[in-house]
Amino acid sequence: MTDRPFPLPGKPSMAGLVVGLLLVVLAETALLPPAVSATTDAPEQAQQYRYALGLIQRQLHEEAARVLARVVNDPTPFSLRDGALFWLGECRYRMNDWTGAAAAYSQVLREHPQSTFRDRAAYGLGWAHIKDNNPKSAVESFALVSKKDPKLWIDARLKMGFLMVRYGFDPTATQAVYEEILAQPGLTGPQQFEAHLQVGIGRFNASLFAEALTHFEKALPLAPPDKRAVVQFYIGESLFRSRRYADAEVALARVAEASPTPDLADKALYSLAWCKIKGGKPAEAEPLFRRVADNPDSPVRLEATRNLIDLLMNLHRYRDAVDLISKVIARFPADEAGELSYLRALALSRLGEFTESLQAFRAFLKTYPKHPRAEEARYQMALVQISMGKFREALDDLEDLVRRETTPALREKALYRMGECHFNLGGLAKAREYFERVIREYPKGAARVDALYQLGEIAYQSGDHQAALEAFGTIADSSSELAAQALFRSGEVLMKALRFVDAVPVFERYLSTYPDGRLRDDALFKIGLCQLELKDTGKALAAFSQLRDSTGYFRQEARFQIGEIARQVGDLPLAIQQYKAIIAEDPKNPLVSRARRAIGIALYQMKDFEAAATTFREILKEFPPSDVAIPECRLWLGRTLIAQGKKDDGILEVLKVPVLYPKSPLVAEAYAEAARAYADLGRGQKAVQMWREVLKFQPTGPLADEARTHLK
Repeated sequence: MTDRPFPLPGKPSMAGLVVGLLLVVLAETALLPPAVSATTDAPEQAQQYRYALGLIQRQLHEEAARVLARVVNDPTPFSLRDGALFWLGECRYRMNDWTGAAAAYSQVLREHPQSTFRDRAAYGLGWAHIKDNNPKSAVESFALVSKKDPKLWIDARLKMGFLMVRYGFDPTATQAVYEEILAQPGLTGPQQFEAHLQVGIGRFNASLFAEALTHFEKALPLAPPDKRAVVQFYIGESLFRSRRYADAEVALARVAEASPTPDLADKALYSLAWCKIKGGKPAEAEPLFRRVADNPDSPVRLEATRNLIDLLMNLHRYRDAVDLISKVIARFPADEAGELSYLRALALSRLGEFTESLQAFRAFLKTYPKHPRAEEARYQMALVQISMGKFREALDDLEDLVRRETTPALREKALYRMGECHFNLGGLAKAREYFERVIREYPKGAARVDALYQLGEIAYQSGDHQAALEAFGTIADSSSELAAQALFRSGEVLMKALRFVDAVPVFERYLSTYPDGRLRDDALFKIGLCQLELKDTGKALAAFSQLRDSTGYFRQEARFQIGEIARQVGDLPLAIQQYKAIIAEDPKNPLVSRARRAIGIALYQMKDFEAAATTFREILKEFPPSDVAIPECRLWLGRTLIAQGKKDDGILEVLKVPVLYPKSPLVAEAYAEAARAYADLGRGQKAVQMWREVLKFQPTGPLADEARTHLK
């Protein structure tokens, strides 16, 4: 609303101005006493001057300019030299020689400050600067026009105001110009309208909405028909900013009655939608925002779309928000696109689509690392990762967040989640430190109760399993909001105590008590894991199979586990089938790389070495080096090459594991594989070197025993 809604009248036609000024000059010349003319001016000069004026009357400006140039360049004194300079400027202006015109006008002002042509020269100089795209100089020139000619002064001030508004001059100075115009008597209706409108806009931009409304209301009856909608719109906006939402609704509805332009009609609809929201009727705002958002020519299309997305989020219509953002995000500039990218990721997390949400948050942070939402995105991503059981990844984000300067509320939540992550990772001392820190630094914080709960959990996880079961049992039997979680956690405590037989009925109790509980899939998955620990693959398969119809994280996890079980029992075709189902159904799932790796291992076990090698190579090509499956893929590709008889190539491949991934748990295994291959090649010294490396990384265990056997 800082831009002028419509242009001011342009410069009066040059022909009209020339004729008017010409009559004045000729009249003045005719009144000069002959004696003065004869004694003051050379007859040739006076004749040339009159000749030039005649050429101007016939619009022969180029010829007139040549004659006037001779007059002004003649060193002989000439009483009408100021007039000759002025008309020279006018001719050059008409010839589109803005620089030359400005030079002539400036010479009048500089050399003849008392000339009757002074104000008109200043006015013409302003127009020359406008044409030369120099608004600052134009404003300065118009300001030189005096009040000797009130009409010319008013017109010059209106031009000044227009330029100052259009080119963003100091608002206070701009307001002063229009207020000075309003104080001038004899303004025409259109001039009063323009001044009131611009003063109103200035007051509006200064957040003086009551004063702005007064000026807009004075401008409305003076407005020409094609400008009434504009003024009505400003009235509605002023009422809205004054929090008079009901009155604003009425005023904005009247914009449509005043024959607005399509652009203004859309702006009014947009503001009307906000009146509905502020008036407590958000549902009525949606169709208004949508009408504007669906119009590709609307000047407020992006604003309406953005607010429609916010409205859908506030109404908890997350699916609609995700769909709309996906459809429109390409329309927005980078900063707005970043905000929408964040909201989409957030909406996905609210929908429980954790994998997709995590990917969306990662994309947001990669594309917009310095976005104002970056810290909140890291926190939200950590929450998603926690929900998926990816505690280390969550901890990385939270640690980075705590190191930054952030809000107290976000910092408290981050500290709590860090303790939670350490707890789930088994870092009990660290977890205790963070939970105690939450209680100490935020004694009245929202996370205090949860931190106390987790501190109690740490005590059980430290090894006092019986105390843990008693505490969780007490909570599980209560009506606390944590009852379901405590019951589930009891099963996990039993699992940690290796009491898998006892853990299964606890999880089963959870499933029967909370059949729709948020941890249902997790409980089924844990039952499957318990049965695996109990070596009952049949019951494990039964548990995992119940997750194949789920829609959350554990759907693909269960499939992967079913595949792993099938591979372990030698049913390699079934294993491959499960892995391929993961890839086909959820190609963006984090498990995909592991599933493809498992397919390669199964093919290796089936002795289809060519297919296995192809699978491993495709994984290495398509996934980033940081992917969790990459080190093992390199190890298995090396094994496959060795099995194919390409031992040298295989050795080079397996050695990439310790070189590229020195912290990988597969380093010792990679060296062992290389040692065996070197031994097969008859290169005993290299084999010995490799076995020694094995002992460096794994001094105990089966590989260490094998290494020592070969080194004897």
